[in-house]
Amino acid sequence: MSGELPTEVRLPQLADSVTEVIVGAWLKREGDRVEAGEPIVEVETDKTTVELEAPVAGVLSAIQVAEGTEGIETGALLALIRPHAETSGPTLAAVSTAPTAPLEKTAASTTLSQAEEETVDAASTEGAAVAVTPMARRMASAAGIDLSKVAGTGRDGRIMKADIDRLLPGALGAETSLASAAASEGGGFRDEPLTAMRRVTATRMEQAKQTVPHFYLRAECDVDAAMVVIAQAKTLGRDQAPTLTDLVIRAAALALRHVPRANSAWAGGALRLYDAVDIALAVNTADGLITPIIRAADTKDLGDIARDSRALVARAREGSLRPDDYTGGTFTISNLGMYGVDSLFAIVNPPQSCVLGVGSATRRPIAVGNDVRIGTMMSCTLSADHRAIDGATGAELLAAVKRYLEQPALMVL
Repeated sequence: MSGELPTEVRLPQLADSVTEVIVGAWLKREGDRVEAGEPIVEVETDKTTVELEAPVAGVLSAIQVAEGTEGIETGALLALIRPHAETSGPTLAAVSTAPTAPLEKTAASTTLSQAEEETVDAASTEGAAVAVTPMARRMASAAGIDLSKVAGTGRDGRIMKADIDRLLPGALGAETSLASAAASEGGGFRDEPLTAMRRVTATRMEQAKQTVPHFYLRAECDVDAAMVVIAQAKTLGRDQAPTLTDLVIRAAALALRHVPRANSAWAGGALRLYDAVDIALAVNTADGLITPIIRAADTKDLGDIARDSRALVARAREGSLRPDDYTGGTFTISNLGMYGVDSLFAIVNPPQSCVLGVGSATRRPIAVGNDVRIGTMMSCTLSADHRAIDGATGAELLAAVKRYLEQPALMVL
């Protein structure tokens, strides 16, 4: 037996804002060989699912945290990896009593037998057990999905979170049937468990609305010229032709460079002014709202912004964002225009000073001097924290956004 000590697999610091996670699914079993850099376990933050990789090659041994365990803190011991040459490794009992394992202080104090029990749920039909991860089971229960009809893609056919994600758009009928059944039995409602993302969003927005003194400024923007830019880009056959949202991102980024006091955060009695303009874009996903960030947006042209925003939105909806993809934004944009919403009075996302709500671009009469013409108008509403900026600063910022949207040529100068 080799004299090399096993390597500890501990929960890394995923981001400054992430202090604890849920262990979603082990992608490898005890005794499996793993290679350095190979994903071995999924952990769920409040916003996304992250795959943790093996730090070294070896044999996975002594898994310490069962699937579905919540409240796992940064630095907690997850498992051990022993060298390939070893034929046996330390037992769970031996590792559990090791002074380096912080199990007594966290919810990770779970035995291996419990971990094994967690991997196969009691969900069964006609006597056949269905292997399913706890997260997938909770999602299926909330969506009314029959697990016996789901083909698992995990090890030995285990049903994973991704398997349920793929079925969610088609699960609405099942949800409706479930709600109807509840009503027919006299219940009339059902309680749907919140995802971690929705739970955190609810808490943050409640606190923001209660503690941040909001004020709102609204401007109507003539976006005819912006629509021409988009149409011309499509005509040129560009793969990454910008959308109206991309133009709003670019306009806001340049406006923030022009009005730097709005590119700020309330920092407990002080105004923190940011050097970088990092625009967070609100994206709706099956699990809830998430805000991936276009970094240094003021330094990027429309093509770069279009590529970045498409990639981030796709990854957000796939659930593959990493914490550093959605932490640290300095300004947020939320566009609900595609739903036909005229205007949006969004809630500030602390500690940021501002959020820009964007409505639909619609054709309607516009007064130009003594004449009337038909134009495409879009409302932009700035929600701001009055502790951080005053009305004049907010008005200057919104006027700059309007100017760039109405004269898109200024965005390329």
